[in-house]
Amino acid sequence: MKLLRQKGIEMHFLDGYRWWMFPKVAWKFCKLLRADRPDLVQSFLWHANVLSALVVPSFGIPIVGGARVDEPSRARQKSGGWAARRMAKVVCVSNAVKQWCISTEHVSPERIEVIPNGIEISEPPPPIDLSRYGLTEDAKILLFVGRLTAQKGVDRLLDLAPTLLTKLPHHQLVLLGDGPFRTQAEIRSKLPEMRGRMRVLGQSDDVRAWMSRSEILLLPSRYEGMPNVVLEAMAEGLPVVTMRVEGVADLLGTTKDLQAVDAGDWNQWLEQVVRIAKDATLQAQLRGFNCDRASSEFRLETQLEKYEKLYELILKK
Repeated sequence: MKLLRQKGIEMHFLDGYRWWMFPKVAWKFCKLLRADRPDLVQSFLWHANVLSALVVPSFGIPIVGGARVDEPSRARQKSGGWAARRMAKVVCVSNAVKQWCISTEHVSPERIEVIPNGIEISEPPPPIDLSRYGLTEDAKILLFVGRLTAQKGVDRLLDLAPTLLTKLPHHQLVLLGDGPFRTQAEIRSKLPEMRGRMRVLGQSDDVRAWMSRSEILLLPSRYEGMPNVVLEAMAEGLPVVTMRVEGVADLLGTTKDLQAVDAGDWNQWLEQVVRIAKDATLQAQLRGFNCDRASSEFRLETQLEKYEKLYELILKK
């Protein structure tokens, strides 16, 4: 939001955070469209897709929807498919999400465009002062970044943490983020068996600095669309250990078998973390590969150009 304001882009918040507020949100959206009619509407995620599909067609404005994750709810799948059929195009962030939209939401393949997430490649961040967090400068850090939810596998990560740190006695586990499992994570971090080697730090403005200083990004997700945190880690040259969920193969390319395991195979995931943590040569290879792939395949400006070309094509029609 800060960047949008810096660019002089006006923002409006429709203040909808409960299902029963939907009529009021729809009314506010109609009011905005009447006041400043756009040439095209871009929506992202299920709530915005359904709202746009309900309101925008009556104005004769084309919609480009955004499918960014495989929705597990059958009700959302049904309404998402309905919304997609009222759109000019649906942009999926990965080929796996595209196939999911076709098979589960029954969206026509001709209506779908695949445009991956993009990352802005910039200068390395300033180094983080680890002493502020009770860590030494030579600390070996295993990093989790994201919402502390079951979707991200945080419940299993907490269960596996004692075993993981026993197998890696010189490493520290750092969790950045907030969510339903934060209280449980904080309690676990204080247990005697953790021996003060797990830190739950909440949301942070220094994510890039943490990534550039860590050894491995841990992301045992149960489902995704294209995990942006993996792309951010790759741009910092950070090895990843995740599950083979949606979008991971698109991101990791030829190293997907080195940095991902079958979804739900927690034992294999644990062993993969230990393997990479103990192999400095493999770490260096993955750092170089991830950094190069993020720069060559997922630059933000390249993905934005794809959106611009798609918009131009739709508006010409």
